[in-house]
Amino acid sequence: MPENYEELLDIVLEQVPKAVFETSRFQVPEADISVAGNQTVLKNLRVITTALNREPEHLAKYLLRELAVAGVFKETQLVLQGKFPRGTVEEKIKRYIDEFVICKECKKPDTKLERLEKTTILRCEACGAKTSVRSV
Repeated sequence: MPENYEELLDIVLEQVPKAVFETSRFQVPEADISVAGNQTVLKNLRVITTALNREPEHLAKYLLRELAVAGVFKETQLVLQGKFPRGTVEEKIKRYIDEFVICKECKKPDTKLERLEKTTILRCEACGAKTSVRSV
C-alpha cells in the first residue's frame, strides 16, 4: 500500500493512457511557397486549411489583409502579388492559428468558427468555451 501522495500519484499516472499527454497530434503542413516574378504562390493552401478545419477562403482573406497585398484564391492555391519568403507567410499562418483556431481556454485546436448576428465566435468542441474573435 502506498504511503504518501507522490507514490499514489505515480501509480495513478501509470494507469492514464499515453494519448492524454500527447500534444503533437495537431500538425500543420509547411507552407509550399514558390516565387515567380513578382508573385508568390502558396501552393498548398487547401491542405493547410483542411488540417486547420477552416474554409480556405477565410485563411486566404486573412493572409491578403495581413500582408497588405492583392491576390487571388484559385482552386488549391493562393497567388499573392509581391515577393514573400516562406518564413513571412508561415509566421502569418501561425498568427492565424493562434487567433482563429486554438482555444483560448484549453489550448486545443478542436474549435469551430460560428457567426452570431454581427459577431464571430470561436467555439471549442473540447471544453465548450466561447470566445469572440475579430472579423476578417
